[in-house]
Amino acid sequence: MLKGFISFGEGKIPFVVEDYRMELFTDDDLLKEFTKEYNFKHNYILEGQCFSNNFQGQKTIFMVEQSIGGTCYLRCYIIFMLAVQDEYDTIGLQSPFLDDIFRYKYNYIDMVRTGINFSVEPKNVYKIPFAMDGYQYELSFRIGHENRLGLLEDFDKKGELLISLHTNEIQECCSISMILYRLAMFMMSQTDVPFKRIILYKSEQKVGWFYCPLISEETISSCDMPFCEFDVQKYIPKILNNIALDSGYKITQSIPLGHLGNLDAMFSPQRFMEQIMSFEYLFDKLEHQKAQDTRFSLKKELTYSLNLFPELLTNASLSADDIGEEIKETRRTIAHGYAYFYNFKDDSKMKYLILLLDKLIRNMSLLWIGFSKEDIRLAHWMV
Repeated sequence: MLKGFISFGEGKIPFVVEDYRMELFTDDDLLKEFTKEYNFKHNYILEGQCFSNNFQGQKTIFMVEQSIGGTCYLRCYIIFMLAVQDEYDTIGLQSPFLDDIFRYKYNYIDMVRTGINFSVEPKNVYKIPFAMDGYQYELSFRIGHENRLGLLEDFDKKGELLISLHTNEIQECCSISMILYRLAMFMMSQTDVPFKRIILYKSEQKVGWFYCPLISEETISSCDMPFCEFDVQKYIPKILNNIALDSGYKITQSIPLGHLGNLDAMFSPQRFMEQIMSFEYLFDKLEHQKAQDTRFSLKKELTYSLNLFPELLTNASLSADDIGEEIKETRRTIAHGYAYFYNFKDDSKMKYLILLLDKLIRNMSLLWIGFSKEDIRLAHWMV
């Protein structure tokens, strides 16, 4: 729970934040004035102070997704260190999943064997440029600790992704976090890939912390094995640059990820329908003329796409045409209300089709990003 006050007009309104919901309270008319100005307003910024240490205020910036009365639903917020105002130039993201993707353990062992001492100073393992919202960025994956900081160093971190900022606004931090979260989602083929923490720096010195619902300090990962021989410089730049084409909630250029779920929703009918939506989006990108032809049905689209990747049907008991028919009929049954499914956990054929659709969407995504069929065939790092 976070407590403090926001600055409004010539006064201050106390708040309490829990689960990214801010409740404002006061006995005077200041809250009424706030409500009159911000009621049902979306995506605006509030500033104030919080008192997490109970005696000295820390500068805080909030990005409000929507407010209703005295309740503000937060998209994210920043808490600055004591005696620090609101200046920062770099964002640092720590994630066990991104550590696995960027081969933290393998790079660490290989570099230590060459005599590098990571307790003296950090080393940049990869530098990857990408474009987002009209700006050019460079992502650095860094390993090691800065010994000059002494006990101020973050000894709990492993790898860290560092990106220099352009606008130094909270929206920029939010967009970068979302892009890298989506990168982890795509690479891990799941949605449960939270960051461990996100730190803000000024001239390489820590000045604050960025908080959003994508963060969980309890997060762990043990998915490093599939990335043992992963070629980071070959795959990550193209994938990251494609994902960064759309930083908002509506995508028109980048690959779709809405079909990805967690273990609990793996075989749900809702996820199956999301898969169909993702497939049709990608098919339109790859085969626009066929997608616009009303005579080219969903079954034909599926059959055509599966035949592009024959390795997906190796040892399969069904042909591409049979699979297209099964998927098309299941989609029609659900969409037109002929049957209602709670889940497909007990249907072995549907479980197979859902897993096959995941692989097909992944391959089509890589094809849309710009990889060759040979590159896709060798992309065994997908977990």
